[in-house]
Order: sequence, then structure tokens, then C-alpha cells
Amino acid sequence: MRGRRKPPLALIKPREDDMAYGTLKRNIPLLYAARLCGNLVFFIPVIVIFFQARGLSMTQVMLLQTAFAVAVVALEVPSGFFADRVGRRPSIFLGAGAVTAACVVYGTGYGFGQFLAAELLWAVGASLISGADTAVLYDTLLGLGREEEYQKVEGHASFLALSGAAAAAVVGGFVATAGLRLTFYLTAAALAVAVVVALFLREPPRSKGGHPRGELYFLYKIGRFALYKNVEVRWLILLAALINGLGTVGFWLYQPYFELCRIPLPYFGLIFALFNVFAAFSGKIAFAVERAIGKRLTLICLPVLLGASLVAMAAFVTPFGFLFVLFAQFVRGFSHPVIADYINRHTWSDKRATVMSIKNLMTRVVFIVTAPAIGASVDAVDVRLGLLLTAAATVVGGGALVIALRRDRVI
Repeated sequence: MRGRRKPPLALIKPREDDMAYGTLKRNIPLLYAARLCGNLVFFIPVIVIFFQARGLSMTQVMLLQTAFAVAVVALEVPSGFFADRVGRRPSIFLGAGAVTAACVVYGTGYGFGQFLAAELLWAVGASLISGADTAVLYDTLLGLGREEEYQKVEGHASFLALSGAAAAAVVGGFVATAGLRLTFYLTAAALAVAVVVALFLREPPRSKGGHPRGELYFLYKIGRFALYKNVEVRWLILLAALINGLGTVGFWLYQPYFELCRIPLPYFGLIFALFNVFAAFSGKIAFAVERAIGKRLTLICLPVLLGASLVAMAAFVTPFGFLFVLFAQFVRGFSHPVIADYINRHTWSDKRATVMSIKNLMTRVVFIVTAPAIGASVDAVDVRLGLLLTAAATVVGGGALVIALRRDRVI
């Protein structure tokens, strides 16, 4: 924005020959490892099938996810604030531990109540990790004087994470034929490795900020900055929330859509692996593509591609209909490193994790508002109606946000 001061670079930048430089630089491969292990989620290709096998309807499945989203909304900003004030490493460590425990609860659960407990435990963990991992990566690069590499490094981290998710999807699809619960226990083992990795992270040098009126007032000031004062950050947060929130709604419709297309269960894992590989490469090339097409076209294309994917799925129910999901997977892999970089450029280190948590919070709000009704529409008619409603919300909401971005000269 014209006339607005830019966020400072690192407050303390260690020299390359300092021991501190070497230990800080080590954060990058450690974060790569944490992202990889944290995405080895073997139950993803069959989780809706697992719920339905335990007697849950699609409405109940969406209610579980809505409960998860409500919990995240309640915890997202406080957990980001915890990461900014207490530390990103303890936040990531505690979060990884909570999601590991959630997998165990899932694997031993039999009904809606136990699954609800697992969702809430997962929400605690996800809230503690989200925002903190992005903030520690950006501030690590800031401390090394390499902040201009963020899109590239974040894209590679996303590539590793999604590649791991792809491998887990293949394995999970076949493991599920021996027992759906086994996929949860296998996931718990992988997540436990991420807990150990988090112990070796180093806090990057940064200001912890604060305000003379106290911590709650400082939190209010960060929220006001993100959703009101900084116009560019506000619209970027809302666009990311729309894309990610409705993309998540679409994700929960994939497995019922595959069943409608008569795709055999063992192939679910292979298909989800394809999705993750495609999204991984999308994240890997995000830096180059964004540089080639520019900010304006980048932000306009995201809701268009997601909406087109959902409409095509609803229109064509065939065994090859899963190919239309690739458009949505491009958006999934491409959008995170690009939009996160845009937001980070306008955000100070002392509030970075909190601002990213606000972005994730708004994503959950979008999901909460839309998911129950779309789940009910699937039970009342079929999955195609749910896909069309999700597409309509994407196109209408995305169009309104693009107009706002143009009006305020963000693009």
C-alpha cells in the first residue's frame, strides 16, 4: 500500500561463520522432515468409507467436520498468539503430539461420540501447528537474510508434504483392504516422528512485540491489522479462506463421488496419490508460474479453476471423472505458497503466526457456514447436488472478492 511502512527484515542476522547461523539454517531440513511426516496420513483415501462403515450418514460426517472447524475457530487465533508469545517450537511440538493422540482415539473408536472426541483433539493439534510452522519458516529465512526465497522454499516444503501424502494414500488404500483401523495406527506412528523432529527446531531471532495495555489488547490490534487496517492482507485472507474452505468441502465429497462412479475401493488410494503428486508439483512450480503470469492473473485463476473442477465432476459421472479433480488439486498445491508469501510480505515477525492463524480461522468459518447444508443436500438428493452448490459458492464468492481486490488496487 502506498505510504505504508514495510515490515522490517530480521532484527538480528547471524553471520554465515557463526554457530547460530548453522543451527538456524538446520531449521529448513527439519521443517521439511516435519511436513513430510505430518502428511503421512494413511486413512485419508478411506475415511468417509470408515465413517459410513460405522453407521454414520453424510450429514453426520459433515457435522463431525463442522465440529472440528468450530473448535479450530475457537483455538486458531489463541494458538497463533501462543506461538508468537511463547514460541513456535513448543507450539509445533504440542500440536504434533495432540494429532498423534487423536489418531489413536480414531483407531479405537466405534461411534459418533468417540469420533467427535478425536476430531476435537485433532483440532487442538492442528491449531497449534497452523501458523506456527509457516511463521518459523519465514522467520528462519528472514534471520538468514534469504526471505526472498520464501515462495521457493515453501513450495519445496509443500512438494515434500504432498509427495508424502501421495505415498501414504497408495499404501493406505491397500492397507485398508486388510482393515480400515490399521490406517489410523500407521498414521499415528508417522506423526510420532514429527513430534521428535519438532524438539530439534531452533527459535529464529525476532521481536516478541507486545503492547503497554496488555496481551489481549495486542491480540486485538493484530486482528484489526489483518482484517481491517491492511486492505491487501484482508482481501488475501478472505480469498484464501474461500478457496481453502470450499476446497475442503469438495474434498469430503470425493469419496461419495467415486462410489457413484463405481470406482473400486483399492483404487481410492492410487487416485488420492495422483491428487497429492499433482498438488505437490503445483506447489513446486508455484514460484515460477506466479512470476510468469503475475499477481493479478494468479488470484483470478484460483476460484475459476476450483469452480470448473466441481462443475465438471457433477456433469460427468464416469470412472474417469476423478481426472476433473486435478484442477482443484492444482489450486490446492499452488495457492498456499503464493498467498502465504503475499501475506508475509506485509506482516511483521512479532505477529506473523497470529496473522496466519487468522487466515486459517477464516477458512474454517467458510467451512462451518457451508458444509452442513451441502452434506444434507447429498443425503437428500446425491453428491452431484453437493458439488454444484459448492461450485456456485466458489464462483459467486470468488467473483465478489476479485472485484474487491480490483477496487482496492491490490491487483
